[in-house]
Amino acid sequence: MKSISKELIGASAAPIILSVLKNGDNYGYEIVMKVKELTNDEIKWKEASIYPVLKKMESRGYIKSYWKVQENERPRKYYTILAEGEKQFEHDMHKWEMVYSLFGKLWNLST
Repeated sequence: MKSISKELIGASAAPIILSVLKNGDNYGYEIVMKVKELTNDEIKWKEASIYPVLKKMESRGYIKSYWKVQENERPRKYYTILAEGEKQFEHDMHKWEMVYSLFGKLWNLST
């Protein structure tokens, strides 16, 4: 199967990350692995590619990072969704639902 375009991945990165974080705090690698798992490896993010997105989301007040140290493991930077991120998530979901609905209507016209 042909890979998903970089443009579509870029446009959907923040809403996907917010969706993952709505289910609990997580760190970069785990976010990448969760998306990979949920898409049956169709979305293949490189771990380093999401950090600029996470940084931008944090600067906009959507998420907050903190360090977590667990015994016998290296420190990890975790991310948690904030109230502003919850609002942005709802806004993004409304836009994606509208686009999805539009495609459904257009596909029904062509059949």
